Amino acid sequence: MPNMEKSLLPEIVHRRSGRAFSDTPVSDDDVRLILEAGRLAPSCANTQAWDFVVIRSREVLEQAHEALSRGNAWAKNAPLMIVVATREDGGCGAHGLPYHMMDVGLAVENMLLQAVHVGLMGHPTAGWNEERLKTTLGIPEEYRVVTVVFFGHPADPATLDEETKAKEYAPKSRRDLSEIAHWDRW
Repeated sequence: MPNMEKSLLPEIVHRRSGRAFSDTPVSDDDVRLILEAGRLAPSCANTQAWDFVVIRSREVLEQAHEALSRGNAWAKNAPLMIVVATREDGGCGAHGLPYHMMDVGLAVENMLLQAVHVGLMGHPTAGWNEERLKTTLGIPEEYRVVTVVFFGHPADPATLDEETKAKEYAPKSRRDLSEIAHWDRW
């Protein structure tokens, strides 16, 4: 077997939570691939403690947009909105830890990486009114909305307002590996 150079997956390197979305629809095939990527994520004891509400119709998107915080107004251009929900008692109960939240995070990251793979952009958000989303979308009371992820084709950031444009052009920053990796002991 040839000695191949090891590197990070391009999808990891190029993934970003952009805010400039084109209103070009996401194809049925790409939506299905994004959902399959989420479905195939690992989960504690294989509980698969996630549900996805996929919103594509303009009418339902507009209703769901009413639950967004002002800071997420940029997301209204995205043609695909996926609300990710879980039941707090729906995941693995090992050690009394909330593994269902980790499971949801794994599913969302799979979806974000798949979006990059097919030439799309995804942006998970935290700025929305949970009760309004649940009412609008008919999400059962025992579920919690963990995140709302917007997907679509990237657009020219020049279309954004000045404040959002500044965030879009800000350099990607991450803590240095030496700050976060502890070898053998903390």
